[in-house]
Amino acid sequence: MFNVSRVLREPGLTGDRPMDFRTCYVGQAVLRQGQNPYDDATLKRGWQRIVAAEQLVSRTEPGLPNLPFLYPPWAVALFGLTVGQLAYALAWPLWGALAMVCLLAAARWWPALSESNEELIIPWWHFLVFAFALKGTVPALLTGQPTFLALALGVGALAVAQLNGSHARPSPSTLPVGLQAASQSRPAAADRSWRPVVAGALLGLAAFKVTLLLPFAAWFIWKKQWRSLVVATVVVALLSAVAWQWAAAPAELLPTYRHLLAQVRAQSFDPADPDYPLTQGMTLRLELGNVLEWLRPGSSAWHVVLHSLLWLGAGLRMAWLHRQGKQVVGWWLFLVISTLTLLTTYHLYYDAVLLLPLLAFAARLPGWPRLLLLVLLLPLLLPLNGLAQALGNPVALQWVYFLMPLSLLGVLGLLLAWPVSRAGRQNDLRTSRHDFFV
Repeated sequence: MFNVSRVLREPGLTGDRPMDFRTCYVGQAVLRQGQNPYDDATLKRGWQRIVAAEQLVSRTEPGLPNLPFLYPPWAVALFGLTVGQLAYALAWPLWGALAMVCLLAAARWWPALSESNEELIIPWWHFLVFAFALKGTVPALLTGQPTFLALALGVGALAVAQLNGSHARPSPSTLPVGLQAASQSRPAAADRSWRPVVAGALLGLAAFKVTLLLPFAAWFIWKKQWRSLVVATVVVALLSAVAWQWAAAPAELLPTYRHLLAQVRAQSFDPADPDYPLTQGMTLRLELGNVLEWLRPGSSAWHVVLHSLLWLGAGLRMAWLHRQGKQVVGWWLFLVISTLTLLTTYHLYYDAVLLLPLLAFAARLPGWPRLLLLVLLLPLLLPLNGLAQALGNPVALQWVYFLMPLSLLGVLGLLLAWPVSRAGRQNDLRTSRHDFFV
C-alpha cells in the first residue's frame, strides 16, 4: 500500500515523466531518420525536433547524464515498427496502459507455470499483489519502463512452450482462459506444429531487453526446445536487418555504442562525489559487484571473478542434483538463473519483478526457511533508501543501499538449498534439510 501510494504523490503526469519510454521513442525516431541514436547530442536533437513538431512542453531531455539510449539495434526496429508509428503525445499514455496489461498478464500466467503438484494452487492475484509490493514496480510503471513488456512476452513464450512440452504439463484447469481454449480445441499433433514457432517468436520479441532474456533462454535450453530458439534467433535477425536498413551509416553504430558505454562507466563509482553512493542509480542496482566497489573503490576488475564464482557454485550445485537423480521443475531453474542474472549483470531494482515465482517457492518451504525468505525480501519491499535520505543520508546509514544485492545472495542460497523437484513436495522436504547443511 505504501508503494502504490506513490501514485497519489505525483504532481501530474506529463510527457517528460515516462523517461524510460521517451528514450526508446526518441531512439527509434532518430534511427528512422538515418542518424545514430547512441550519440548523445543526436539523441537530444531528436527530442527537440519531436517537441517542436508536436508543440509539447518539455523541461528535461533524454540521454546523459541519466538516461542514455543503450538498447540494441533490434530493439529500435521493434519500437519503430510499433509505437514509433504514433505521435509521442498519443504513444506514451498508450504505453503506460500496455505496461499495466503486461503486468496483469504475467501475474495471470505464472500460477499455471509454477504448479509442480495439484495440492498447491496459488491464486493469480497473489502474484499481482506481490508485484506491486516490490518497491521498484510503481516507479518503473511511472517512468514507462519496457521491463513489463519484455516480462509478459517472455512469460507468454514459456506458457505456449509449456503446452507443447512432454513433461510438467499443467492441467487445463490451471491455465489461463485463452490457453485453455487453445489446449482443448486442437489435436495434440497439430499443437506441436505451431506452438514452438509462436513461443520462439515471443521469445525473439522479448530479446529487445537483453539483460532480462537470460532466464527465459535458459528455460528453453533446459527443455531442449531448439526449434523455438532458432525461431527467436530469426526474429532478432530480421529486426536487426530493419535497423541496419534505417541507419545511414550502420558501421558507426557499434563504435558509438562502445563510446557511450565508456561514458556511462566513467561517471559511475566515484567516491569523490559528495552524493556517493546516491549518483547514477547505484542505490538501485542489484549486482553484487556494487557492494564490492563500495567496500573497495577501484576493484571493478574483480567483479568478473566474483560473478563467475557465483555461476560456478550454482552450476556445481545443479550438477550435484543431477548426479543424485533429482529432476527439478522448470520454474525453480528459472528462479535460480533469474537470481544469478540480477546479481551478476546490470539490473535495477524494478527488474526484481522476475522473481514473482518466489511465491510458489515460498509455499513449498518448511517453517523457518519461509520466515528467512521473508526477511531476505524485506530490502526489496521496504523503502530503506528513502528513509536514509529522509534522515539526511548519514554515512552510518549508507550501508542500507546495498542490502538488496545481499538479500538476493541469500535468496540464491535458499533456492540452491531447497530445490523443487517433480517428485513432489514431500520428497523435497525430506531431503532438503540434509542438502542445506551439505
